[in-house]
Amino acid sequence: MRSLVKVLSVLVLSVAILPTPNPAAGSGAEAFEKLKSLVGHWETDKTNMQKATLDLELTSGGTAVLEKFHMVENGKPVEMTTLYFLDGDQVKLTHYCMAGNQPTMKGSYAAEAKTITFDLVSISNLKNADDGHMHHAVYTFIDNDHFKTTWTFRKDQKDAFTEDVTYVRK
Repeated sequence: MRSLVKVLSVLVLSVAILPTPNPAAGSGAEAFEKLKSLVGHWETDKTNMQKATLDLELTSGGTAVLEKFHMVENGKPVEMTTLYFLDGDQVKLTHYCMAGNQPTMKGSYAAEAKTITFDLVSISNLKNADDGHMHHAVYTFIDNDHFKTTWTFRKDQKDAFTEDVTYVRK
């Protein structure tokens, strides 16, 4: 009986001294907080060819960030919506694209680089694998009044182009 007590004591002490990971470090919750800091009205900076606006708002009791993109191209409005949310401890987005499909991407936050990198996990309304869709996105947090997005569009199962846009808070 004494040897069983000794073994259990050693096990309990071993578990007690193991390092515990910090769940907030690089977590989806931390990434989501960065996205929440973008709530407001944004416009493309002067380096962009076309003027566009982004409006981000907190919705659903603070559990989602709704982004509305708007620009005019060839006299016609171009509008898209992206919803950012937590799924457990993963930050995700679903992009409601003018291409007619809805990619969902999972984000990975790198605090030291001030970036969230989103990669495709699923997509609805894609007719076939060669159809064009947003496949990847990187958000870079420059400062409180500037951030950059790089979205990658994939067609014919390869990257077709990227859209680099820097936004300024208005």
